[in-house]
Amino acid sequence: MYRHHVPASSIKSLHYQRGQALIYGLFTLIGGLAALFFLFNTGQLTAEKSKLVNTADAVAYSAGVMHARALNFDAYTNRALMANEVMIAQAVSIASWSSHVVTHTENIPPLMCQSSYSRPVVLLLVTYIPVCYLLSFGPASAVAQSTDAAVSLAATGTIGLSETAKQALQSAQALMKATLIPARSAVMQAVADANYLGDGTVRVDEVPLADDFLGFSELYSGNDRTRFKSAVTQAADLDGFVKNRSWTSKNSFPCILGLKAEFRRRGGTELIGFDEWKAMDTASLHEWHWKIPAFGLPKCEHDEMALGYGTQEAKHGNPDDSGAEYGNSRNDNPSASAYGDANGRSVQYSGVPRFYDLSASQLAMRSPTLRFSIRLTRDKSQTRTSDGRSIIKPTGKLALYDGKAKSDVLSAVSTSEVFFDRPSPRSDGKTELASLFNPFWQVRLVPTSSAALEQAIARGGSQ
Repeated sequence: MYRHHVPASSIKSLHYQRGQALIYGLFTLIGGLAALFFLFNTGQLTAEKSKLVNTADAVAYSAGVMHARALNFDAYTNRALMANEVMIAQAVSIASWSSHVVTHTENIPPLMCQSSYSRPVVLLLVTYIPVCYLLSFGPASAVAQSTDAAVSLAATGTIGLSETAKQALQSAQALMKATLIPARSAVMQAVADANYLGDGTVRVDEVPLADDFLGFSELYSGNDRTRFKSAVTQAADLDGFVKNRSWTSKNSFPCILGLKAEFRRRGGTELIGFDEWKAMDTASLHEWHWKIPAFGLPKCEHDEMALGYGTQEAKHGNPDDSGAEYGNSRNDNPSASAYGDANGRSVQYSGVPRFYDLSASQLAMRSPTLRFSIRLTRDKSQTRTSDGRSIIKPTGKLALYDGKAKSDVLSAVSTSEVFFDRPSPRSDGKTELASLFNPFWQVRLVPTSSAALEQAIARGGSQ
């Protein structure tokens, strides 16, 4: 058998080449470990940043929800205040009407409404005939008086309860304004803590980067209550009985026949100034007669017979000492006010209430918005990177590749915006303008302004 002979010098050369690949392998291993640490830290920092940004969005949105709810709360309470004013208008209207009915029953006997010589029948006042008949019925006067007494008492109590409700609503508005800012801070921190539950701590800046809430609305009082007065008047006028409770019954005879006549029932309630609801009701019979004077031309003369009169009011002034007072007014005028009726009853009435609405600058804008920007921060030591809370930490020369953040603090900013948007179009086709009389305020997240970002950078931290 043939055997290949290997020289001894070659065997010696191979012996000296053993282990040279180990040096290359060590460099490759170190490089791989460095890359592994880099990828690990990059992934952890990316996850931390995403979580911090999402948390900032949740915090900003939560604050925006509080702002929207605060504006909607003002709108709901303003509507409740309006409803109270309308109820007062209705109360004085009914009381005035019932008072005029009493005097009408007292003055109607001369018309002989239940006889065959009934004046309304002779004059063909068709729509007034049944009214005249009913009011001249025997017990009508007693029924009218007892009804008027009950209505007056009810009106007195209604205005007293309305004043109590008014004070409660105004106190609720003031309390909301006073407590929202501290409550907002607590809610924002609670939302941030909930997002990092069991994963370290996160801080919400005490001072926002942008906060339009404080100057977005203001309190209107005194002579600045015009908008509320206008809204209340429009709301009260929706009740036809309050606005105009008038009707007429008349015939078509010419004056020369001596039978021309007209029964007039007039009534209405209006808001005078800011502090007086006044209702007045009258009933009267008007007749025209042809007169031929001794000297001069013939002419048609007019005669009026007053049948019914009633008036009631709620206004500022000192209450009648004989009346009962309810509550303590704390509105724009320090004096109490009186609601007077035939029995001398009175209650305090403080006039058109002070109210919250958008500030003058916001009312001048077609689409006002409320922006709020906030910054969240998290210490580097709280992150799960190799130089943070992670149990994987490089040592020695590998510590040069641990991927440290350029700042000891990570931060994220977010901005919420509250805007006015009616969910459904108006039935009259008109555009609903933003105000604190309609609860259509909503919230959304929007890009942060460059000014807020500059503030965040100035405060420090890695963005």
